[in-house]
Amino acid sequence: MAIENNKPTVIASQPSSEPSLRGGTTKQSHNAKESNKQIASSLAMTDRKVPKLRFKEFEGEWDSDNMNNITSYVDYRGRGPEKSDQGIFLVTAKNIKKGYIDYENSKEYVPIKNYSIVMSKGLPKVGDILFTTEAPLGNIAQVDNPNIALAQRVIKLRGKECIDNTYLLHYMLAPIYQKLINRKAIGTTVQGISGKELRRTKVSFPNLPEQQKIANFLTAVDTKIQQLNTKKEHLEQYKKGVMQQLFTQQLRFKPDTSQPSLRGGTTKQSATNENQTQFPDWEEKKLGEVCEKIQDGNYGASYPKADEFVEIGIPFLTSKALGTGGSIISDKIDFIPLEKHKELKKAHLKLNDVLFTNRGANVGAIAFVDESIAHGNIGPQLTLLRVNQDVIESEFLLHSMNSFGVRKQIASQDSGSAMNFFGIGATSKFKLKIPHPKEQQKIANYLSAIDLKIEAVNTQISNTQAFKKGLLQQMFV
Repeated sequence: MAIENNKPTVIASQPSSEPSLRGGTTKQSHNAKESNKQIASSLAMTDRKVPKLRFKEFEGEWDSDNMNNITSYVDYRGRGPEKSDQGIFLVTAKNIKKGYIDYENSKEYVPIKNYSIVMSKGLPKVGDILFTTEAPLGNIAQVDNPNIALAQRVIKLRGKECIDNTYLLHYMLAPIYQKLINRKAIGTTVQGISGKELRRTKVSFPNLPEQQKIANFLTAVDTKIQQLNTKKEHLEQYKKGVMQQLFTQQLRFKPDTSQPSLRGGTTKQSATNENQTQFPDWEEKKLGEVCEKIQDGNYGASYPKADEFVEIGIPFLTSKALGTGGSIISDKIDFIPLEKHKELKKAHLKLNDVLFTNRGANVGAIAFVDESIAHGNIGPQLTLLRVNQDVIESEFLLHSMNSFGVRKQIASQDSGSAMNFFGIGATSKFKLKIPHPKEQQKIANYLSAIDLKIEAVNTQISNTQAFKKGLLQQMFV
């Protein structure tokens, strides 16, 4: 996105790439004097208070002023108030996140009788901006409930007549302001900013109609992200409920039903209750009885040293690469040379293996080996499970390892100690309920279809967050 004729790019659905000062100008220069003149002209153009990305109906330069001049400012730092088990919710720096108040993170209250004393510096109003001065520095949220108390590392800002509060919220969340306060921060272990420095920080702003247009646009993007997160949570809860019913056999498939559907009436179309199925009863088996290989990863002297990892090579997975719900985090996969892979022979992966995290904070996380990592290798925190396909489907095992019954077995044996781990012997003893292969396939297909739906929503969330990040980088000066 290059700036042409000193005009910013008009906002479209997606921002394009970064602008360039070069823009062909310097390439066309015939001597140093002309080049310097043109470069100076370009720099002067970018020094103007004009954002790179702007709504088409607005033009002209933005104003800029100190925070102290454009907001009313209340500093609630100081001695912590008396707290109680109930009363008025106390919002501290722990509750203030990047753009919202998290009422679940910390629940503290001040007695109702003390409220006027605690808030003697000024009561909050819906729309006010809250800023954390340290631990953490620079978190910003907007008051959505006036019945709160404020204390401990919190400053309240309220825009004067020239500033829209929601515009101020997004401006302070933008990289241009976050970098500014980080430059002014002091401290080493814990960074903070003084009230004096905060009041001196510069804020750039257009006229009120443009502020409100920007605020509405960015708030709409936030709403979209929130809706997608809610959709994802509902899908995850739905899957959890269905798994509970499937693996306790309260919900069974009929042999002649078609592929499952995620839409309404799913259970009527594809599954039935335990008394109506024609599939045989499930059998209980140990994991060691349904796998032809259970093998933990490589360790000891042959484990790759730090300088043996490469940018491009054979995938080498450790527990950090396993996400939630059976996912693989691709940017957490390490790579080793082919020669090192050949040296580490004990845990070569194959397509359709299932990976199990055998220790650490992520213990019990599982993943499916697809074509992207089927030629890979693993570290000692992972155990590969290679099924006997005459007994169990790989994808059914994947979901079964995430079922309540197996999770309960893991939890009952996990001490929580960093030294605790599930060796091959302990892993082999996990008990599974095994249905008929055709019923396994139906269950696996059904649950995998939900996983695909969740993955699609996750991708939408990531894309929308990236879109928002681009907006914050280009819509402010």
